[in-house]
Amino acid sequence: MDTWDSYFLKIAKVVSTKSKDPSTKHGCVIVGPTHEIRTTGYNGFPRGMVDDERYNNREVKYMFVEYAERNAIYNASRYGISLDGCTLYVTGTPCNDCCRGIIQSGIVRVVMLEDSEEFFKRWKESIKCTLQMFNECHIEYEYRCVEDLDL
Repeated sequence: MDTWDSYFLKIAKVVSTKSKDPSTKHGCVIVGPTHEIRTTGYNGFPRGMVDDERYNNREVKYMFVEYAERNAIYNASRYGISLDGCTLYVTGTPCNDCCRGIIQSGIVRVVMLEDSEEFFKRWKESIKCTLQMFNECHIEYEYRCVEDLDL
C-alpha cells in the first residue's frame, strides 16, 4: 500500500471518532495534489446546527446528520478552498448523495477503507450506483484493506 494512502486513511479513521452518529462512524480527509490536507469531515450535524437538548432523542436527532464527505465539501466551499484535483480518503463507501457532491467538487480520486460484508449486502444497489457514477465521471477509486493500516 502507498504510504500516503495509509497515512491519510489513518487520519480519516481518527476523524471518524468525532462522529455524532454511533451507527455510522465515518470520517474523511480531502488532500491536495501535493499531499496537504485541504479539509476534513465526519458524520455530524449540518453546518450551523447546534447540538443541543432538542436533538437528544435518537429518532429525531439522527434525521439531521450530514455525511462525512458532504460535511468536508461544505466546509471547503465555506472557506473558499478549491478541491480540484484532490484525493478524498474516506472510512467507508460514499452514498449516492455524497457521490454527486464529490463529482461536482472536482475531486479526481477516492480511496475508501473497505466496509464490512454486512454493509455491502445492505447497501448493495447504492454502492453499485456510486461506483458506476465514479466510472462515468472518470474518477479513480480504490479500496484499501483495514489490515494494511495496522490500526
